Amino acid sequence: MPQEPSCVYQVKWDGMRLLAYWDGVKLLLQGKSLKDKTASYPELAVLPELVKGQSFLLDGELISLKGGKPCFFTLMQRENSSPFSRIPVYYMVFDLLLLDGTWLLERPWEARQELLQNSLEKHDLVSVTKNYADGKNLLEAVAERGMEGVVTKKRGTPYVPGPRKSSYWIKTKLQQTLEACVGGIYLKGKKPISLLLGVEENSGGDGAGKVRYIGSVSSGLTETELDLWLQWGLENSSDYPLFFNPPPKQPGRNILWVKPVRRVQVLFSEWTPGLKLRSPRIKHCPA
Repeated sequence: MPQEPSCVYQVKWDGMRLLAYWDGVKLLLQGKSLKDKTASYPELAVLPELVKGQSFLLDGELISLKGGKPCFFTLMQRENSSPFSRIPVYYMVFDLLLLDGTWLLERPWEARQELLQNSLEKHDLVSVTKNYADGKNLLEAVAERGMEGVVTKKRGTPYVPGPRKSSYWIKTKLQQTLEACVGGIYLKGKKPISLLLGVEENSGGDGAGKVRYIGSVSSGLTETELDLWLQWGLENSSDYPLFFNPPPKQPGRNILWVKPVRRVQVLFSEWTPGLKLRSPRIKHCPA
């Protein structure tokens, strides 16, 4: 992570990129692929009341919280549910690209930030992302809280639109930790090769839940440990998958379904859009 006087640092939110455009008549919310998200998040209809301008374009991250910190998985539960779901979302704004019909893309980062700070009123659901001068301390604090990482931004730089990466914004990602249940074991012949992981989703106000398959993992496990898992699995097998979205069959592999009563701690880099773990590794297997 760069450590220079010309740099500022922001929390990297574990959420979904969101653009908010107001033309003076209609609000448009768009995701990273420019898909219209306006109807999905009716609570953000308050934005035109918060920005001091006849028109604007905001860039930020939409997040949802679990255990007091951003959780992409919880956000995707909201994304795939009713717009009036009880899962709240928060819009963390980090840039202002258009104000009162004037494009700000070529203005330096600090000028856009000053306009953003002066134009956006505080609200329970909408906040301006804080800037920090000490990136090292911020990264340590983020790591301690188990959050996603830090974004380094260079002063004096324009906003670069589009999907291509810019050297003006540099992401430093941390590994995340998750406690998952084991719902199955992949077998090649009779040999165990990986564990099938799941997490419980709340299904309603009755407190009941269902288990979502989130991927398989072998990294972090020795052959001996996998053999012990197989021994346990044979004693706690199930006739059918406990996942509501079991993985498809794979050539040359069988699955031993097990009751999802044992949990493991998993390190991973990020969630995929399909709600699978990317680069998972077993951190700890409780006895």
